[in-house]
Amino acid sequence: MAHTTRPLKPGEENGVAYYFVTYDEMMTDINAHEYLEYGTHDDAMYGTKLDTIRKIHHEGKIAILDVEPQALKILRTAEFAPLVVFIAAPPHRSLTDFDGSLEKLANESELLQRAYEHLFDITIVNEDIEETIDELERVMERVHTTPQWVPVAWVY
Repeated sequence: MAHTTRPLKPGEENGVAYYFVTYDEMMTDINAHEYLEYGTHDDAMYGTKLDTIRKIHHEGKIAILDVEPQALKILRTAEFAPLVVFIAAPPHRSLTDFDGSLEKLANESELLQRAYEHLFDITIVNEDIEETIDELERVMERVHTTPQWVPVAWVY
């Protein structure tokens, strides 16, 4: 669950969809390196606090995060021990692209994969959304039922 500086909308409650904080509170926490990542959208700041991820883990739950690749360098530690799944765009040639946006998506996906694939545990090519979801569910099941490799530094 993200933190945000935007005002609550009617019917919203703090801690349900977002944690609502002041700009000064968020900037203080950013300066203290308490955020995994953060950014601005429509004049409001949004971010994911590391303590939010820790809380989810302490509750015995799995945090599923959609992060920028730079955040993987923070997450790839013994504390978080992430399973990093890259959902790749299908090759452009397999798509009907009327406005060029799919070509751009495929190119960006390829660039990300080349730059960060050493941080990915698994790559799934999203040729079909239902198949991609099924594969992701199978991956999650395997993680819970089979031993996983981790860097030796995480163990000792």
